Amino acid sequence: MREHFIRLMDPNKPKGRTLFLLNVPPYVTEESLKTVFAQAGTIEAVEFAAKPGKDETIKWYEGTGEPFSNNRPPFVFKVAYIVFQKSSSIGKALAFKSIDLFNSSGECILKTGMELWHEEYEGNYLLKAQKAKLEVSKYMAAYDKMERAATEAAKTGEADADGWVTVGKEGRNAGFEQKASVIGRLEQKVAKGNKTKELKNFYTFQIRESKMQNIVEMRKKFEEDKRKIELLKQSRRFKPF
Repeated sequence: MREHFIRLMDPNKPKGRTLFLLNVPPYVTEESLKTVFAQAGTIEAVEFAAKPGKDETIKWYEGTGEPFSNNRPPFVFKVAYIVFQKSSSIGKALAFKSIDLFNSSGECILKTGMELWHEEYEGNYLLKAQKAKLEVSKYMAAYDKMERAATEAAKTGEADADGWVTVGKEGRNAGFEQKASVIGRLEQKVAKGNKTKELKNFYTFQIRESKMQNIVEMRKKFEEDKRKIELLKQSRRFKPF
């Protein structure tokens, strides 16, 4: 570990008050580092990253703060940045001869074994009921607010932020009432309009179908003429000469 100093300083890691740690084990947490280095002075923040760099800390925490998200930082060796409240704390921290992982009661300040696995399981798969209820309540409140705004916009006929006007049954521009009789008349009108605009004998398949229809009609007429001739013969009114 050493004092953190680079040419392009990060405002979240102020010069003279930030301690840089390399090769931090995967199981070391923010709480454990605060417990160890609290002896050097008051700690403002502890941040991790996969490797040194200005934007590496942002990548490390990317997607972990979203609601109902199980994304967690990778369980790998990492680097840490400890920001103290006073500059004098850096010298005290660098003077540590060793890092003791046990408190005054003899208990390890790091969670390991079954305790660590149980905590990771709860963090990955189990959602806190209170947190879930709060998130759902916030979402429903925002949804209800949006619905009320849409209803008011329908009454007044005002355009929204994107320029769209919501049309409803109330207000000056109420639109048509969606009854079965109204919808039926509209469908008939649309169907009639499509019939008048339809092109006939334009496409190849239309010409072919038209020829076939003419042949069928001619055969039907021929059969009708034969039947009329037979009727005339039976009534003896047929005079071929």
